[in-house]
Amino acid sequence: MLKANTDIVRLNGAEKHFGAVRALNGVDFHVGAGECVGLVGHNGAGKSTLMHMVAGTLRPDGGQIAVRGDEEASYSVARALELGIRCVFQELSLCPNLSIAENTRINHPSLAGFGWRRRAADLIRAKLDEIFPDHGISADDIAGDLSIGRRQMVEVARAFTLTREPLHLVILDEPTSSLDAHTAGQLLSFVRRFVEQGGSCILISHVLGEVLQNADRIVVM
Repeated sequence: MLKANTDIVRLNGAEKHFGAVRALNGVDFHVGAGECVGLVGHNGAGKSTLMHMVAGTLRPDGGQIAVRGDEEASYSVARALELGIRCVFQELSLCPNLSIAENTRINHPSLAGFGWRRRAADLIRAKLDEIFPDHGISADDIAGDLSIGRRQMVEVARAFTLTREPLHLVILDEPTSSLDAHTAGQLLSFVRRFVEQGGSCILISHVLGEVLQNADRIVVM
């Protein structure tokens, strides 16, 4: 259970340098339980760098990160997943030579033993059906054979699948960039349902209307 009035994640004074380039300089950022936070700003403002910190793929050069009220001294991707934080980055990460079911298994170590392929296929199929009812994607499809739009749909659906690991916060970095208007609408409707049920989301989008219509709070960088 979350502590009363505890944020899912909070960064205080986050700093990141890439050589002489100062990507982040003392940034404070937080996301509460049951909240969709819109994150906007021009290219190079540091949005993706900040999200990489939240996801554990980048270590800050300064500042602190706390998850569910507890400061994390050795934060990493594995720790973020353990704490229920997932990210769908703009750069798609599916292994192109693997099937959709096999790609789902990568995110869920508990899908092991006899029959894991069937369980992984059932898991991703159910989530695709829930988010994108007319998706037309098979769990046996090879990721590299899918269009960019369908790969993006799989990436999003995979991030919301549940096995033993908790799910509290999903970062969506330009999640509709390769989707048509109908499919984007399906995704955003699902995000609102997820938040209404107590989940949290960070929504990064260059389509300002998507952010204005779906975010509870907007942070501009």
